[in-house]
Amino acid sequence: MKAKIVACAIAAAVVSLGAGAANAGCVTKGAVATSTSADSARWFAMETMVQNVSWGLWPGFLANGQVSGYKVINKKYRCSPNGGMVTCHGRATFCKL
Repeated sequence: MKAKIVACAIAAAVVSLGAGAANAGCVTKGAVATSTSADSARWFAMETMVQNVSWGLWPGFLANGQVSGYKVINKKYRCSPNGGMVTCHGRATFCKL
């Protein structure tokens, strides 16, 4: 039984190390935002995620909606009504170019 546990632990370590190498230069961020519409709540969530990657990216994002030097992939949002507002939970992966 111990041998199986050790083998599983080694396999898990190998898989996680491989995943880290595959995602080198990428970081996944998440944020929650509430606003008057789903579109604006998604925008505010993305703004927060950009700030979490680097505050230096924020002025460019405000100016043109782009994240200079990064490719943004796997953007996902889950939005729901919240009183008279809309709350969106967002998640995205930022990969350096």
